Amino acid sequence: MKVIVYFNSLAPAGGIERVISSHIKFFINKSHDVTLITKDGLESYYSIPNSVKTKSLSVKLNYDMNNRCKRFFQIFINLAKTIKNFRKIYKESNADIVYVVHPLCLLEIFLSGVKLSNIFVTEHASYEAYNSIYKFIIKRLYGKVGLLTVPTKLDSSIYSAMDINNYYLPNPLPFYPSNSSELSNKIALNIGRLVNDKRHELLIHIWAKSRAEELGWKLKIIGVGENYKDIVNLIKELGLEDSILLSNTTTKIVKEYLESSLFLLTSINEGFGLVLAESMTCGVPCISFNCPSGPRDIIRDSFNGYLIDEGSIDLYINRLNKLMESERLRRELGRNAKIDILKFQEKNISEEFSNLISNSFRK
Repeated sequence: MKVIVYFNSLAPAGGIERVISSHIKFFINKSHDVTLITKDGLESYYSIPNSVKTKSLSVKLNYDMNNRCKRFFQIFINLAKTIKNFRKIYKESNADIVYVVHPLCLLEIFLSGVKLSNIFVTEHASYEAYNSIYKFIIKRLYGKVGLLTVPTKLDSSIYSAMDINNYYLPNPLPFYPSNSSELSNKIALNIGRLVNDKRHELLIHIWAKSRAEELGWKLKIIGVGENYKDIVNLIKELGLEDSILLSNTTTKIVKEYLESSLFLLTSINEGFGLVLAESMTCGVPCISFNCPSGPRDIIRDSFNGYLIDEGSIDLYINRLNKLMESERLRRELGRNAKIDILKFQEKNISEEFSNLISNSFRK
């Protein structure tokens, strides 16, 4: 079948972009004809098969955040241009399936004239993270698409409660190295965009209140984003320059996991939480708040890491101290993590993905 994969951009090094690149490979592995359409036309950060055709809508993604009226006008022009350009490419493609990953992308292609029954929506965000506009789109359109997959059990139940037919399809592991972290390096890792939802400021305060400096540990935060300056200022304000390191995104992410001994997450919400799964493939135990909705599907509390009730900051610090103090405990949880995370191995997810496509879209 002919498939269009549509997303704003695959240039960023994010979890959604990584999963989309995996799904594109799933399509190619089953000999589907795939065309990738993005607004910016930039090269994908993650590898894409050479057989994938790429097209650009030539639509700018940056808005003037300092002028509300100008920004509203830019958004309107963006939407109009997106609809016009996408409609033209879609008509020329004779595509059987259009794959999207966000409510706004769904609205854009729906307004471009694509039948909802020909659309495959693969959701990646927590429903609770969406604003009222996105939730309105979800309630009006998600129940009418040809296929909707959801990567977490909680979100799947939320959609089912709204009478929106969906399938639970967790994200696949992007890698599974044969070796594991030795868990002896006194390095705790965090990877994610430097934005409010990730709550890096909270992570830094937790680090300051823990025994990290006393025990000789360092926290490495990898990511870029709008909160970079605020994070740098907070680190200086708390005098943690020697114990917290900031780093840009890297293509050698497996090396970063293997050189760390803990992974810390303080997000207010997560979709699947791919970074948790990635760290576990390297045998690294994780600590995360039990935010909606992905971490609870990945972390089994006290077995392969620690899942902390939202707001229980003292308990988070307690569990962090325990793991920093005990290499034996880190190794126990790390071994369990390495084995338990195999439930998300790519082969299993790929087969389920392909079965859903075959059953939902027939030529």
